[in-house]
Amino acid sequence: MDLSELKIRLGIPEDDTSQDAKLQIDLEDAISFVKEECNNSFVGPDGVESLPGPVKKGIALMIEIDRDSPKGVQSESIGGMSKTYTADDVRYKPAFDLFRPYKKIRFKPLR
Repeated sequence: MDLSELKIRLGIPEDDTSQDAKLQIDLEDAISFVKEECNNSFVGPDGVESLPGPVKKGIALMIEIDRDSPKGVQSESIGGMSKTYTADDVRYKPAFDLFRPYKKIRFKPLR
């Protein structure tokens, strides 16, 4: 997955380069997170990294969630000065559900 594919998935015009640096960093961070979370390098038998479609969709969804809502804020009331926060596992649940089929089991020895 590259920057141009991410921009298409997020509905950002390809000629709009004002956010490219931030999107590139977010994309690299998200791919790294998914590889660690799934315990999967997504490298095929030919030695080339290839992310499945649902994983790409989940990565774009995570980045979209980060862009559209402030960190952890679930709801906000201005008049009464109230904010409700949510945990990341709840916030990113739709993306995590897309990653689930690609998770590899990690065995840890007991000592």
